[in-house]
Amino acid sequence: MTTLDVQSPMAKRTMPRLEDADRVDVRGLLGALAGRHLMIGAIAVGTAAFLYVVTGFLPSVWSADAKVMLDARHVSVVPSEEVVQSLDLSEPVILSEMAVMRSNILIGNLIDKIGIELLETALFDGPRPDDTMESRMSSLTWAIRRDLTVRREGESYVVAIEYEGRDPGLVAAIANGIADTYIEMQLASRRESVRQATTWIEEQVEDARIAVERAEAAVAAYKTERLARDGGSVETANQQLANLTGQLVTARAERVAAEAEFDQLKTILVEQGASGLAKAVTSPVLERLSQDRLDLQREDGEWARSFGTEHPQRQRIRGEIERVEAQLATEAQRVIDLRRNAVDVARLREASMVEGIHELENRIAGISENSLGLRQLEREASAARQNYETLLTRYSAASGQDRLQRPDARIIERATYPEVPSAPRPKLMAMFGLMLGGTVGIGLALFFEMTRTTFRTRREVEAETGVKVLATLPKVGSGDLKEVVSGLRWNPNSMFGERIRQLRTFLMMKGRGGGNRVVLVTSSHPDEGKSMTALALAEMAALAGKSVLLVDADLRRSRLAKSFGWSPEHDLADFILERADLAEAIMTDAELGINVLAVTQPCPEAADDLATDWLAPMMDELTRVYDVVVVDSPPPLQVSDGLVRAPVADGIVYVVRWDATPRAEVAEGLDALAGVGLGATGIVLNLVDPKAAEKAYGEGYAAHA
Repeated sequence: MTTLDVQSPMAKRTMPRLEDADRVDVRGLLGALAGRHLMIGAIAVGTAAFLYVVTGFLPSVWSADAKVMLDARHVSVVPSEEVVQSLDLSEPVILSEMAVMRSNILIGNLIDKIGIELLETALFDGPRPDDTMESRMSSLTWAIRRDLTVRREGESYVVAIEYEGRDPGLVAAIANGIADTYIEMQLASRRESVRQATTWIEEQVEDARIAVERAEAAVAAYKTERLARDGGSVETANQQLANLTGQLVTARAERVAAEAEFDQLKTILVEQGASGLAKAVTSPVLERLSQDRLDLQREDGEWARSFGTEHPQRQRIRGEIERVEAQLATEAQRVIDLRRNAVDVARLREASMVEGIHELENRIAGISENSLGLRQLEREASAARQNYETLLTRYSAASGQDRLQRPDARIIERATYPEVPSAPRPKLMAMFGLMLGGTVGIGLALFFEMTRTTFRTRREVEAETGVKVLATLPKVGSGDLKEVVSGLRWNPNSMFGERIRQLRTFLMMKGRGGGNRVVLVTSSHPDEGKSMTALALAEMAALAGKSVLLVDADLRRSRLAKSFGWSPEHDLADFILERADLAEAIMTDAELGINVLAVTQPCPEAADDLATDWLAPMMDELTRVYDVVVVDSPPPLQVSDGLVRAPVADGIVYVVRWDATPRAEVAEGLDALAGVGLGATGIVLNLVDPKAAEKAYGEGYAAHA
């Protein structure tokens, strides 16, 4: 018998359909969640009920909250700088103030204010006088901080102080006490800071006053000492230097003029003689002597007209002239000497003035050096005076500021006596439990769906196995075979009938020469509906007017004979064991309208005797008589003889139970067929629950699956 499939069975098994690995079937997931709505609802309701009951047994907790607003605004009573600056409300400052509200120092002050015994009675069910005071304070501080919540409201400057406890009156008292104590501590801290600053400034003012007095006394003493040492001030010395410098300029000019006159007179004396000198200078003696010489020369001239040089009168006159010239020379030399003396005096005066100027400059330099110390002392005195005035002004401004201090926060809402407890909240916890349970249920549903090992859709089967799904058969009634066949005969156009007709048509049209005449129906395990599928396929072929033989080939676990009450004289086991002919083993069911080669009792020894070499001739003989031979074969994973029957079939229908058959076992069954060189013609997805499928995968699934 030749398999007439257009495509090789091995090719079918090894060429799976390409699928997008990243594709997510959102509708399928939502449908799967809808299909598990009972589980999700049960988990959600159970969780809600559990939390509701549990919270009902918890003790009541009361809470109250006071609100404090950090306020950096301040009233300027006097136009002066504050000793203690107001808060710069930045994020770190706000967080720091919130930490102060939870500090053990503040809570300790609150405990002292409320009373340690009262708090121990409320928090510890009674005072504990046997413990040390430190231990009692530490326990109360820890207990209050445990139930105290300090939080900032959004991005505002408002800080909420919330306290929870079992005593409704105490929670309001503690919340308000925290706020009041914080304001009081802040105000006391500011006042103490102002008082300390005022005291410190007062001390600094006194020290500055003493420093000013010392500096001014040092300046006065230094001035007296310098005046006594220098004989005057630098201003007087500078004035003297200016006068002396002017005199030096005049003396230097006079010296230059005297030298020029002296040089000129010397030149005249040498070149022109005493008479020339007499003309150049104003000297009565020189003028008189020059006139006397002229008179003598005139007289000699008159005598010369009459007498010679030897004349006594002329000799007398010549003697007088020589005497006069000698006097002129002497007087001229005296004049030159006088001019020389004048030059020397001018030079001495100039040198004296230069020396005086040098001495005065040295004196001024000394005075200036001494003035550096004076200026340093004066600067120190000025700085001390300025510091004293600044501190005095600051002291005047700081005095009395402790009475003007106000806190950088104010209470904007006081805690009130709570009317209802804040916890437990059974209804709220029940709603939370409902949401939590719903979330867990959805998560479990998604987990079960994503880790599901069974098949629910045609696409899943084809993508996983690479074998085409020929039909999806819905679950019919209780699954009784007689009921299924009866319903098929009375209503062949039902959904089940249409699907069987679709399967029959596909098998009859596939292959050459009339299609698959020998159809073997098998599955991975029993109870997957293969017998029902084989019986329905045979019945639908008979309704189509075909001569049909149904072969019950499950020699170990037959269901057909028991379901229909068949008790033929001979069955398939007798034929295999050669206790009857083939014609004797075939029976006719008048109600079904088909012939049956049944198995009335399990017969393992007959299964062991099966062989392909005689099964093939048997099938050839049967196909000459019948149009269609349907073989109900045992699962290949359960018994080995299931693989013996497969080679004699024209087509193999592999039945997979919807949402029941594990994918791995389907793969193993198909691999077992492939191991003997065969492949399934197609797969039937059987026993589909239409309602569950529509809920899980959408309306119309059953019609198009």
